[in-house]
Amino acid sequence: MRTNLQGLAGRRVELIAVFWQYGTYRGNGCCGKSILLRHVRDLSGRLLADHIWINYTAGFDAAGEFCRGDIVRFTAKVDEYVKGYLGAKIDDRLLRPPAVDYCLKFPRRVEMIGRVGQGACPVLR
Repeated sequence: MRTNLQGLAGRRVELIAVFWQYGTYRGNGCCGKSILLRHVRDLSGRLLADHIWINYTAGFDAAGEFCRGDIVRFTAKVDEYVKGYLGAKIDDRLLRPPAVDYCLKFPRRVEMIGRVGQGACPVLR
């Protein structure tokens, strides 16, 4: 669980993270693109999540193509969701019990500000 995001639930925050890779998802009859971000921090440098998947939105598309190690600054809304198995199979429910976790939604003002190792972002050190 991303406990450092818990206190920010429902708020829009400005974040810095390291782009790691593109991905895809399927669910609820639709599919889409996503992005894996690592070392997600607020502007003061506090680590909020070691990794997080976020929807690939028009903001990321407008910022251009990212490569692993690019440092990304953006704003997003912190929201909570229930993860785990929610079906009727008791064995699966015991293996993956429902729990509250936190995610980032509606990323805006996306910009690449540098690369890891080039001294562009002292917050990530």
